[in-house]
Amino acid sequence: MDTNAVDTNAVDTNAVDTNAIVYPQRLVMIQMGDNCMFCIDQKGQTFSRYVDLDSKMGYIHCNNCKEHSINAVKVWNEKLAYGQANYLKERIINVKRSTGEIESGWILYNPVISYDIDGNEIIHCYNETQKLSKWCLLKVILEINPAN
Repeated sequence: MDTNAVDTNAVDTNAVDTNAIVYPQRLVMIQMGDNCMFCIDQKGQTFSRYVDLDSKMGYIHCNNCKEHSINAVKVWNEKLAYGQANYLKERIINVKRSTGEIESGWILYNPVISYDIDGNEIIHCYNETQKLSKWCLLKVILEINPAN
């Protein structure tokens, strides 16, 4: 099922499936009118609501779906941001440096998971003290920073 669509068999043709997870999209170079991410009848003026300004990720909603977009941002922040590393989003974490050394004092920096050239999930980390950022393999971050 398309995660950006709702059940088309619903009685109300403009109904919204409030249980469906709607993932944010990049909000650059997009059509703003007639483009609500939450309803089937996508006609009319729409508005944007960002989950992350750095990556320009967010939702487009019509006036009727404003509350749905607010809830989608809440779900994104609480459950989806940073992927499997969501439990680390407000913690100081360890990072494996290129030398193999495990170093503390890092944070997750961008809530959007990316992929390297080999298809591995990577996540952006930042060390404020060193003013240094690094893309790290997500599986390594999860291994060296277990959930408590």
